[in-house]
Amino acid sequence: MFDFCPHCGQTIDQEQVEGRMLVCGRCGKDIGFVGAVQRAAVDETEELIRGGTVARCPVCRQAVALKGQALVPHYGADKRKICPGSGKPVAADAAAPPPAGKDLSTFMTRDVIKLISCKRTADPRIEILTLDYLDKSERVRIQIEALREMLGSAFRIKDFPPSLHKPHLAVWGNADTCVAAKKHDHGGFESIADADIASVLADLRQHRDTFFTSRDR
Repeated sequence: MFDFCPHCGQTIDQEQVEGRMLVCGRCGKDIGFVGAVQRAAVDETEELIRGGTVARCPVCRQAVALKGQALVPHYGADKRKICPGSGKPVAADAAAPPPAGKDLSTFMTRDVIKLISCKRTADPRIEILTLDYLDKSERVRIQIEALREMLGSAFRIKDFPPSLHKPHLAVWGNADTCVAAKKHDHGGFESIADADIASVLADLRQHRDTFFTSRDR
């Protein structure tokens, strides 16, 4: 736990969550991770792919069992026709696991995402999520899991309040907690721009009720 900000010297009086980057609520600078570093989310499917028992079909992109170095017969994404990728050999590097003893971090993609969270009864704060994944197709799923840790299992996405004129941003939240971030063109979210941070913090303080869902939803 941190007692004060090493940049501005102010006492830390905000909540500190283990595994998350702590950002000073006064000067906005990164202080450091609280407790243990957030663990990387590794999909079980990727474990099987690294083990060489399954591979992703280049046609339907599903994870399919291997027979030798070929994909077993399987249905396509619509589940009605056999996928044209059935029986085709896969590239050697698609099924082979990383070399023994290899640090998996070399295979990971890391996203460091800055966003703003706010509880209905507390001041908004800047948060930094560090999300690691082996397969870029897992990006949105891993982001949703991160949101569940922050918001609980029940939340929904909505546009940033139109009256505040930030159509590039969105809000994920429920009746008690919300998160504001930039909408990603392919689903999920990405870092809020530094230029937006001060005004979004002000929006959350001045128009708090417009960001939260009604309690009867």
